[in-house]
Amino acid sequence: MKPTLRSLALLLVVAALPLAAQGFRHGRGPGAGPAFACLNLTAAQKASFRALHEKYRPALEASRTSVFQAQKALRAAMIDPATKDADLKVLYDQASAARFAMLQQRRTMMLESQALLTPDQKAQWEKMRAQRQERMKHRGPGRGMGPGGRMGPGSGMDPDMN
Repeated sequence: MKPTLRSLALLLVVAALPLAAQGFRHGRGPGAGPAFACLNLTAAQKASFRALHEKYRPALEASRTSVFQAQKALRAAMIDPATKDADLKVLYDQASAARFAMLQQRRTMMLESQALLTPDQKAQWEKMRAQRQERMKHRGPGRGMGPGGRMGPGSGMDPDMN
């Protein structure tokens, strides 16, 4: 995995920290997720993660909507033969800016989340992250990029090819 993709993956994983700390993934209450059971979060930490999640929820939802709308406009323009390259560039830049704004919000939330962990919890989290990355390295090719980094059938990017 390229360093920038690895960094983005780490950002996304850590950005999900408050959600996972609440146990939304498994529906068993705060801190019920298996990864966070290893961290032994205190009640105060769980409450802090909940508060952090609530603090960023509106901005992240707005960002997701903005990204979705920008990407939808770009996809529509891509299939329209009348769209000029200059117009595509503008739409691409708008979609890219929306994704970057969301990434910045997630990074801010991630950094605040990390600050809630003790040094031992951070070390445990880093160990789990390294193990996940190692497992991902050994995964075979799946849906997504095809040979040579080209989008292939089943990638979910082109509905006509699926």
